[in-house]
Amino acid sequence: MIRIIREAAIERQEAYSDSTLRAFDAYAEGHVDLLADFGDFGGEQTVRTDHIALQLEWARGRGSLQTLLGRRNVNWAPTRIHYHIDHLSLVMENFGSTIEVGEGDEVKDVLHPIAGGAAEFYEYRLVDSMAVMVGPHTSQQYRIQVRPACQDDPGVIGTLDLDYASLAIARMTASFTPATYVDPTVSSVNLELTNGWVDRRWWLPVRQRVEVRRQLRWMDLPFSTTIRSNFEILDYNLDPDPHYRLRGGHRVAALPQEELERYAGWQRQEMRITSEFAPEDSARFEKVRREAISIAAGRYLGGNASVRFFLPDLSSGIRFRRAEGLLLGAGASWRPAGRTALFGWAGYAFSREKPEAMVELRQGVGQTTLRLNGYLERHTDIGPFPAAAGIVSTFGAAFRGDDYVDPYFRDGLALSASSPVGTWTATMTAVWEEQRSAELVAGTIGSVEPRPVRPITDGTDPHLDLELTRRFGSALAAVWSVAFRTQLAAGGDFGYTRWTASFEATPPDPDAVWQWEAAGAVALATGTLPEQRLLLVGGRSTVPGYAFRPWGGDQAMYALTAVSREIVAPWLRVRVLGSIGWAEITTVSREAAENFGVTKSEGVRPSLGAGLGLFWDVVRIDAAKGLDGGDWEWMVSVNPAWRTPL
Repeated sequence: MIRIIREAAIERQEAYSDSTLRAFDAYAEGHVDLLADFGDFGGEQTVRTDHIALQLEWARGRGSLQTLLGRRNVNWAPTRIHYHIDHLSLVMENFGSTIEVGEGDEVKDVLHPIAGGAAEFYEYRLVDSMAVMVGPHTSQQYRIQVRPACQDDPGVIGTLDLDYASLAIARMTASFTPATYVDPTVSSVNLELTNGWVDRRWWLPVRQRVEVRRQLRWMDLPFSTTIRSNFEILDYNLDPDPHYRLRGGHRVAALPQEELERYAGWQRQEMRITSEFAPEDSARFEKVRREAISIAAGRYLGGNASVRFFLPDLSSGIRFRRAEGLLLGAGASWRPAGRTALFGWAGYAFSREKPEAMVELRQGVGQTTLRLNGYLERHTDIGPFPAAAGIVSTFGAAFRGDDYVDPYFRDGLALSASSPVGTWTATMTAVWEEQRSAELVAGTIGSVEPRPVRPITDGTDPHLDLELTRRFGSALAAVWSVAFRTQLAAGGDFGYTRWTASFEATPPDPDAVWQWEAAGAVALATGTLPEQRLLLVGGRSTVPGYAFRPWGGDQAMYALTAVSREIVAPWLRVRVLGSIGWAEITTVSREAAENFGVTKSEGVRPSLGAGLGLFWDVVRIDAAKGLDGGDWEWMVSVNPAWRTPL
């Protein structure tokens, strides 16, 4: 094994492992995405996308020059990010003898695993010898895993595919040890460099993906950022004109900004249109991280501290609710191994004079994530359709007497397993709970009377939850996502099932003058429902223009859509919205509905409204009128894409 590595390192002294390659030109296109990652609460949300067109010139012994020919960007949210130049360009010569990312601010001077001295620094393991189809031809390749002999040192952890004949690098996937990261906010850097057998002679770049993930070093909040680049080389010229501009080294230049924006030579279809801006699927990099952790024998590979301050969501730090009053909370997280994490949180509700707490153990096994969760006095909304962001609930409870939740408290244990199933994500959760009514314990700042807290039936509720979710691509000028959820309860004080199908359609292009969006759900239940399992609709986020959740039962439906037009980009949009909702009561929910004080909707209830979207459409101010016995309702809300972690 060491002999192969040393011979490959000697071959790499010639750029691209072949002295017969004298020069080439190439053309590449790609995109660089800035994403906000809300973890379990909202997944990844695209903040900004840059589309890049590159012209590449390379000559042996004279270095390379990459020129940005085209660049356009769109923002989904306010950002002032300035990328390192290597985020916007290609990796040359498979990094050379040392690896640098972010112009050395993220990863710097890390010894390449195929370089002089690497055989003494790294440990190698031959895991496969395989035949790989490269276009119409077959390449015999070694697959080699690599890690530093001492994993406390800066180094690469990953997999190399070496061509048997030339010992050139055909593919490289890698992550890094924690000591590698220069910037303390970097939690991981992951890369996948794929080379192709060009002209059946030279292994040259064909696809490059790089991911840089960031979090606060000492704080584990439900928010992180990711920079993810994806470049594809579309054309090679292996007999170019002489490269008089090359002066050694690897340089990157750009045309003037006006020319970058006017560029019209895009070759890839998605680079020419603005209706499709989806982030690169994170599953590919998740696989790279899993493989690196496995190669590192399960060690923690994050660049952040293994013990950090933790909040499940921002409202867990401070909030105000009718059934709690002021709550202050804090927690800690510990990551002792690569895919093992322990989270704990505790808070105190001052008006209720009771503590609340949770602890969660999380373990990754293959593609599956296992969670064991225990909680005491968890404040929970009956829902099942969420109505407001946590920050809106706090201000609503404090000043208007309504936090837009119907709360109860629960103690319980939950064991869940989540895993991809084809293009879907499946989650199964077994739950045992003790559920109790909440009470109104807090008033408002001022003279407004708070909305009463409605009681539930206290009891034990063991149940099984099943969920299937999927996000689709763009169609009909929207990006679609769907979810199917089932809840089955038996063996406790209640026996019921609930079935819910929901969808969301969100704008794919924030630069579009006209946009539309929609959300909706259909739900039904069987058995005998307690109050805390009623299907409630009405008011904000379902059918605005009516009282908050006046209808409920065991069958319910709502659909809400909005069309908006840009007025002053990106500060102001004008919105027109419409919605419908319906709820029915049968013997399944009749007693619970009567006790809880809700009725059936007496048919489909419509509403219409209008409003403004402010600051990249993050904050919304709307007014809606119920058209069948409703009234005007004024609402301040947060774009649903940003609602959950708040």
